[in-house]
Amino acid sequence: MRQPDVHGAKRFIRPVTYGILFGAGACFLLLLIMSAVMGLRDIPQSAVSLIATLIFVLGGFVAGYVSAAFAREKGMLLGLCCGACLFVILSLASLAVDGGGFGMVALTKLAAVLLAAALGGIIGVNRRKKFR
Repeated sequence: MRQPDVHGAKRFIRPVTYGILFGAGACFLLLLIMSAVMGLRDIPQSAVSLIATLIFVLGGFVAGYVSAAFAREKGMLLGLCCGACLFVILSLASLAVDGGGFGMVALTKLAAVLLAAALGGIIGVNRRKKFR
């Protein structure tokens, strides 16, 4: 009986973990900046929702980029994994705070963050300088 390839799994768990941590950190920092701006200025609710979604998508891009830059291979796959994990984490946090349901807006956000994370993964793999 053949043993599962544990080394291969470990090779991708670390980059995905780093990507998720960096992506969530980027979201956190950008949301802090957004909250400071909102404290100084009156911003309409529709703009707040749009900016929050853009921050979420940017966090997905950062997650995909960092994970692929660490792994140096399979950037699109790693980006998609990071984007999906980040979506689950931030959706659960949103559900805990808001209590809203999962609708078309959430599906649009999922598609946007997966696209951005996959793009970040592709760019992260194809960068020239090593990332350590």
